Order: sequence, then structure tokens, then C-alpha cells
Amino acid sequence: METTEQRLTRIREAVERLLSENNELKAAEKQLNDRIQELEKTIELQKNTIADLTDRNKMIKLAKNLSLTGSDHFDMKIKINELVRDIDRCIDLLNE
Repeated sequence: METTEQRLTRIREAVERLLSENNELKAAEKQLNDRIQELEKTIELQKNTIADLTDRNKMIKLAKNLSLTGSDHFDMKIKINELVRDIDRCIDLLNE
């Protein structure tokens, strides 16, 4: 049979092992939480980059659509002149 002193020693050793394991787990948890925060920052930066690139892509597509050939250029000038005349008429009406 085991004596009380041996039992206490065994229990003390078990408690010390558990405390040591607990401290290791706390350190690992802190490292994991730090890593999670890093990854969340990275995700946020990547989301912002994706949004910027999407906007840039839209602008490039729009610019390509607006790039004009010779005949389109002439038609665009006519439309611009018409718009300018309309704006001038509106200004005249406002001035009256």
C-alpha cells in the first residue's frame, strides 16, 4: 500500500505537470491569437487591394470603351457640340 506521503508526492507532481502544461497551452494560445490578428490584418489589406484593383479594372474597361476610332471621334465631337449648345440654351433660360 501507498503511504499518505507518497500519495501527496504523486498528487503534487501531477499538479506541477498540469500547471506546466497549462502554462504551455496559454503561451500557445497567445501565439495563435497573435497569428489570427496578423491574418485578419492581411485579409483586410487584401480586401482593400481587391477593391482597388476592381475599381482600376472598371476604369480601364471604361477607357477602352471610350477609346475612339476615326469615325467615332467625329461622331463624338458632334455629340459634344450638341451638348454644349443645350447647356448654352439652359444658361440663357436661367439668365432670363
